[in-house]
Amino acid sequence: MQQTQSPPSRPGLTIADVETISKKGFSELLGVSPGRVSQLIASGLPVEPNGRVHIERGKAWVKANIDPTRRRSGGVASLPLFDGCSPRAIRDASEAEIARLKAERLGGHLIDRSATLRAVESRARAERDAWIGWVNRAAPELAAATGTDLAAVVATLDRLVRDHLLMLASLPLGDIEHG
Repeated sequence: MQQTQSPPSRPGLTIADVETISKKGFSELLGVSPGRVSQLIASGLPVEPNGRVHIERGKAWVKANIDPTRRRSGGVASLPLFDGCSPRAIRDASEAEIARLKAERLGGHLIDRSATLRAVESRARAERDAWIGWVNRAAPELAAATGTDLAAVVATLDRLVRDHLLMLASLPLGDIEHG
């Protein structure tokens, strides 16, 4: 199965965003004909079981096994390899990314962003409401135990809980420790 790295943060897909590419796309990246890539495969260029070429392993194999003095200028000889992206290579990379995302979604490895945000926000609201409700449940016990005025205890606890909730809401997620 073809694998990809995480999607790019910038718009558009480059060849660096995928790990495998078709023989035709690999030939365009090398600047040689598809027939030459078939010859390289017959000479030992590694290919995936699905017939696609793993870019990094293909790059390493070409560098290790093709004599630089025999490379044509502008073809395999142009180093570093894979700097430019042909339209076909970009299309292949895009199709590979789409296929990977579909497979991950069908495999249950991806979740819907909007549904996740709704669930997180709903949970946060429920926890906020529970803490505010706790003030009204705990205040009578505290007032009775300390012999103080119930209204003063409710006001103090409410202020402290709301201040604490505001402080928690202002923390970036990375600053909250997961215990």
